[in-house]
Amino acid sequence: MKPYTTMSHPNLFYWASCGWSRIMSVAILHVLALGTMLAQHWPAYEQYRRIAQQNAADELRSLAGEWSASGDQRERHLGLLALATAELRSEDYRAALNLLDSIRSAVPAKEAAIRSTAQKLLANALTLLGDPERGKQEAEAGLLLLPDTGFMRERIGLMNVKAEADLFLPDGLNDAYDQFARNARVADSVGFALGHSGSENGMGLIRLNQARYDEAWSHFNESLRLARIAGSEMLMQNAVANLSITATMDGRYEQALRLCDSLLTELGDRSPEFRMMLHDEKSVIHRRTGNFNKALTELQRALALSVPANESIHQAKLMQSVAITYWKLGRHSDALRSMKEVMAAAGRLGMAELMSEAHLELHDWHAEQGNIAEALRHLQAHKALNDSLQRARYDEQLARSEALYGAEKKERQIAEQQQALTLAAAEDRRKSTQRNAFIGATVLLTLLALLLYRNIRHRARLARKDEELHHEQVDQLLSQQEIKSINAMLEGQEKERERVSKELHDHVGHLLGSIKHQLGELQSQVADVKSEQTAQYQKVSGLLDNAAGELRRISHDMAAATLNRFGLEKALKDLHNTLHINGRLQVELNTFGLERPLERGVEIAVYRIIQEAVSNALKHAKATELSIGVTHAPGRLSVVVSDNGMGFDTSATSGGVGLANIRARAVALGAQAQIDSTVGKGTTVSMEWAVVG
Repeated sequence: MKPYTTMSHPNLFYWASCGWSRIMSVAILHVLALGTMLAQHWPAYEQYRRIAQQNAADELRSLAGEWSASGDQRERHLGLLALATAELRSEDYRAALNLLDSIRSAVPAKEAAIRSTAQKLLANALTLLGDPERGKQEAEAGLLLLPDTGFMRERIGLMNVKAEADLFLPDGLNDAYDQFARNARVADSVGFALGHSGSENGMGLIRLNQARYDEAWSHFNESLRLARIAGSEMLMQNAVANLSITATMDGRYEQALRLCDSLLTELGDRSPEFRMMLHDEKSVIHRRTGNFNKALTELQRALALSVPANESIHQAKLMQSVAITYWKLGRHSDALRSMKEVMAAAGRLGMAELMSEAHLELHDWHAEQGNIAEALRHLQAHKALNDSLQRARYDEQLARSEALYGAEKKERQIAEQQQALTLAAAEDRRKSTQRNAFIGATVLLTLLALLLYRNIRHRARLARKDEELHHEQVDQLLSQQEIKSINAMLEGQEKERERVSKELHDHVGHLLGSIKHQLGELQSQVADVKSEQTAQYQKVSGLLDNAAGELRRISHDMAAATLNRFGLEKALKDLHNTLHINGRLQVELNTFGLERPLERGVEIAVYRIIQEAVSNALKHAKATELSIGVTHAPGRLSVVVSDNGMGFDTSATSGGVGLANIRARAVALGAQAQIDSTVGKGTTVSMEWAVVG
């Protein structure tokens, strides 16, 4: 017994014993994907919809060929959709996925109906191929393609496809049932009988899978009623077939037979493939009740409807059922002959699983007849095929026949045990099909995943680098701000020094000069003054000389004006001359490259560092010799100040305020002051750093 689908030729998946595969649900519900196609009503679409409902792959290909040469772009796009649908019906998933990808890239966004329908087909295909998570994602992507209003048929169809994917996810049956129920309410609210019928069918399949037969019967019956209202022959056939399956699994065999007969009567001469499957179903019901002659008659009627020239998997399975029924009837020679035909057909079709089942049947039959050698040969052949398939393949027809000999309770228990095995076998078949038929696509997806992973890692590295660069920029800005603050402070100090120096030179200096001049006028009268007054005069004159000299020294010390006017080199020469004139120590000045001007802040800082070092030598070192060297090479500036003074132990002290000032000014320039000193051997202050120019 099996549920009926519209997914592929021959459009059926089998279930073993009384077990049920979730994949049946996806296949049957694909009817809704056909019924909720384009919201655009033009003749080409109506023709496509009608033929799609008939499940005719060849006619779909013919239409696709006709529309591909059309001058109407919409018809060409619809031709791609028709061809993709035909390939899905023929189970050529690779070709179908390529066509659906072409639709997504070629069809403009304004064709929302065609694009969303393509997404619906893609979601169904991915779910059937064992990737329900991605199938669900593609259905959600299809919903996003639709405008906020209208397109209700497409929207409901996509929501049903999304619910189908939940059937394959862990613990997804309840979620899928709730989604189908919501879809049914929405479809009913807009009067969309076809969509409502598909939702009821989905809920029925879930309840059937849960062995809740009364509820399944109610849902399938409602699906049939709505399918009649919508005029969908395919959904009506599926609903009646599923009602028959429900009755059979619940032990209501006579009711199941009546349903099959009513559907056969309704079909008349139409849909030979579907009628063939209904006769096969009736044969299963008769075998369950022990009516093997009637079962054989139904199988022969089913085979009569098949096309000998188009050998198919379903045809081979029918031949296998005939052989088993012959054996049950005691027609052993006919059974052996028929089973050999089954093996020949399995070999031509490449059905290793069917071949394995045939060998196992022949082993049992020969063992039953006492042909031990022949039975052993078939058992060994079965084992070899079984090993190549990696997992035992269970003969569903044999399982159904064996179930006849148990009580009704035992029959249900066997069904529950076999259900897990059937699901595992179906999963293996899907994986095998995907592995063999889509190895190229698998490799491509793997490469894409690797590229995506590398892209994510690359983006993460870029993000880290951006963050590091941001921190560096912040640090640099803070450093620049600090330097600007220091330069502003130095500039303020220099302006203040310049002002004080000018005041001392222009006003106090002139005043002292005037006093000296007036005293000079009195010099001619000194001879007439008493000797003690002469000494007093000389003392005052000496004090004036000292005041003028000290004023000149202070003015030279505050050399900002000289720096402003003539630069660092002239200011250093003035400093050298001031020290030498005062006679406090022998000073040597060596400069190189200072004819190229530096930044004003750099010149001021260098002058203050040298001034601080000289001051330390004068105050603390008691030096008699002092050497100053400044070298400006391209991009570099070095400063060296050394004396022959007392020196000090650098490891025993951190230095005074003067050395701290030197280090602070050096840091502001981006340099590091090196203080080298030995007790009794003098001190050297040196630094070198990069400069602009």
